[in-house]
Amino acid sequence: MAKLSAQTAPDVPYPPEVTAFADQLEAIMADGTHDLDAIVAALNARGVASGGHTTWTAESLSMYFGQLANQ
Repeated sequence: MAKLSAQTAPDVPYPPEVTAFADQLEAIMADGTHDLDAIVAALNARGVASGGHTTWTAESLSMYFGQLANQ
């Protein structure tokens, strides 16, 4: 039987930029922030850059999630 981690891990690890973005997003949501506009504001306040974005909008964040899902 294969290990669970082998079943859920992506074939190719995400680049460090994406991992750093995910860590920041996780921290923001752990603080209780779940509204899209509030998440965008928190990403901008923390200076989180990823996927060519240095300033986030609800639209750019939604598009970035779509890009990540299709990788």
